[in-house]
Amino acid sequence: MSQATWNPAQYLSVMSWAMFSTTITSILLALIFFPFTNLGAYLVGWPLGLSITVNVILFIASSLARRDQYVSVSLTAEGIRYTDESESYRRNELLRASDIKNIRVRRNPFFKSLTIDMKGNNQRFFLSNVSLTDTFLAEAGALISGGPSNAPQTDPS
Repeated sequence: MSQATWNPAQYLSVMSWAMFSTTITSILLALIFFPFTNLGAYLVGWPLGLSITVNVILFIASSLARRDQYVSVSLTAEGIRYTDESESYRRNELLRASDIKNIRVRRNPFFKSLTIDMKGNNQRFFLSNVSLTDTFLAEAGALISGGPSNAPQTDPS
């Protein structure tokens, strides 16, 4: 069956943009406070404010992209296996297909996030910065809607 895991390549991409933004902000700050140039009047307004804002946004996105580093979601015959192997929060749960309301993937400007909504208790399971196979959502939808008998079958020949 298919599996959804944390995407390290996308995390490194967001983190590299955050580091690049930090470099630009540092250069702007250095030019403002460098005593031999008169660039402070030109850089103190919107260029510095924009640079700091972009820097903050990118670091928040990179921390969110790293949040679920040890989480994986696997499709099984009984439902969906949600595993979190982080040091302080060990969790291994089987989410039965009959208890799952829906499963969806949301795309933000930086990465995709997987959300699993449960029926009874309005509980949600998340996986930020997810890497999915092409058939994961189709297989999960088939599993939720009708169980393993409605899942796509492979030709044995």
